[in-house]
Amino acid sequence: MAAGAAADLADAVAAHVVEAELAGHPSHGLRLVPAYCANAGRPGCDLGARPRVTMRRPTLTTIDAGGGLGYLALALAVECAATSAREHGIAASAVLRCGHAGRAGAWAERGSRAGCVTIVTLGGADPPFVVSAAPGARPALHTNPVAIGVPGDGAPLLLDMATSVIAAGKVHVALAAGRNLPPGAILDPDGLPSTDPADFVQGGSLLPIGGHKGFGLSAMVEALAVSVTGADGAGQQPREGALVLCIDASAFRPARGVADSVVLLRARIRSSGSKGQVLAPGDPEELSRAAAAGSVWVDPALVAQLRQLAQIPHQS
Repeated sequence: MAAGAAADLADAVAAHVVEAELAGHPSHGLRLVPAYCANAGRPGCDLGARPRVTMRRPTLTTIDAGGGLGYLALALAVECAATSAREHGIAASAVLRCGHAGRAGAWAERGSRAGCVTIVTLGGADPPFVVSAAPGARPALHTNPVAIGVPGDGAPLLLDMATSVIAAGKVHVALAAGRNLPPGAILDPDGLPSTDPADFVQGGSLLPIGGHKGFGLSAMVEALAVSVTGADGAGQQPREGALVLCIDASAFRPARGVADSVVLLRARIRSSGSKGQVLAPGDPEELSRAAAAGSVWVDPALVAQLRQLAQIPHQS
């Protein structure tokens, strides 16, 4: 059973990280694989864990991820919520003991492509925390991402965001590339503003997007993903969870009407710029996929790491 679960997880992770690279998010791409291997067996990274449904009602499902990575559990959560929503109009799945699940937007996209408006929140209650409310404050939250997908013609309208100015993974990407970060994104270990990604890695913290509003949003995302689902309940380890909410796109009007409205909304946004086109939510990912044409550039140092992990001889 464990071997089968590990194989299923390997396939899911491979598909997800490659998709993240194609969508223009290397922070959630292949660079995660060495980290997963290094943390194998720790809470939230049990590579042999298989998610299981522990509670099922007509519109509600609870899934125990078993302390493993969240890929299989989130796939099951979206499937259960979308299936129930198409029958009942609205449904939700809670995921407990859930490790890292990759790019949140991928799960909102999956639900949207199944015909549902899909909202995904991910959060954790275990330290070390990485987001501070403001300069001088101690880190008190995680990056707590939220993703929302609304079906349209073709690609869904998609919001996919960490509630920090920049995701932690993007800091590591900048560090590896030797690039500084934009002002207002991180604090150094003393709680002072910095643009050097090394300051975050060495014990600094991230700042919330939009100041106090982003910090409030981050707290609410944790409340939904952890407090509401019970991911911080007695015996839960790790205390990380997710809440997936699906609404049938045809719940209030024909699905065709929703798609047509999204098309008009997207067109209005794109045409609103005075100097060039404004991108609608989801456009960056679609443009990246089109430009990639099925292939991505990967840092040679990362390629060497992956080859070593897979015990593949170096090829010059």
